[in-house]
Amino acid sequence: MPFVPENELERALVRAVEEPAAAPDFYRLLLSSELLVLGSVEGHESATDAFSVAPGSNVKLVTGLKDGGQYLPLFSSLARMQDYVKEESKFLRVNGRALLDLTRGAPIILNPASEYGKELTPDQVQQLLDGPKIVPRVIEGRAELPTQLMEALVQFFTTRADIQTAWMRMVAPADRAHEAHPLLGIETTGDWSSLMPALQALVENVASSPVLDVQRVDRHHPAGLAGSLLQGEPFYRRSNPALN
Repeated sequence: MPFVPENELERALVRAVEEPAAAPDFYRLLLSSELLVLGSVEGHESATDAFSVAPGSNVKLVTGLKDGGQYLPLFSSLARMQDYVKEESKFLRVNGRALLDLTRGAPIILNPASEYGKELTPDQVQQLLDGPKIVPRVIEGRAELPTQLMEALVQFFTTRADIQTAWMRMVAPADRAHEAHPLLGIETTGDWSSLMPALQALVENVASSPVLDVQRVDRHHPAGLAGSLLQGEPFYRRSNPALN
């Protein structure tokens, strides 16, 4: 059957598939919207009214199989769930962020039987919820910076008034210089958590490798590798948004 969007999340999903630049809006709605998942909560198996899942509740969710591995099927509407399940089944309606947090460590597929869906690995789920994990690295100054990614970031930053300055250096473990990858430092006045899904979507669409460490830079209280980043020239400044 043709995919007819049932809600704003599904409209955003269609836009994200057809226009990758719209992916950040989809990720934002994925976390804030109500999702459907097959399963039940102990003590509420026969519930017909809405209820809240208390911490420590025994939640039993139904998984699926793909390529020999298990995944958790999620749905953006009842219609999408009915595409997947052909018989009456118990299901829960849960806020997207709360559901992904509850099921950390599980690969998920949104709308597995529909024309429009999205697969997320456990690492991608973690980045959506927490932002990229910062792992201590050694600055690798000799490695070539990813110019295409930097140019795409400059274009993205010019659309966000909260981004003030950005730096990029290549970093790698001290004993594995061949594993060098970009470290992006961002000075921002905005909400850090809302920035992460947008950055993830951009990197997935532009970079040949999705590995990117991200460091928030506070000039007054530099933490992590922020001090090293501040010693170099930024590639983006709001007053002069151009590559340096």
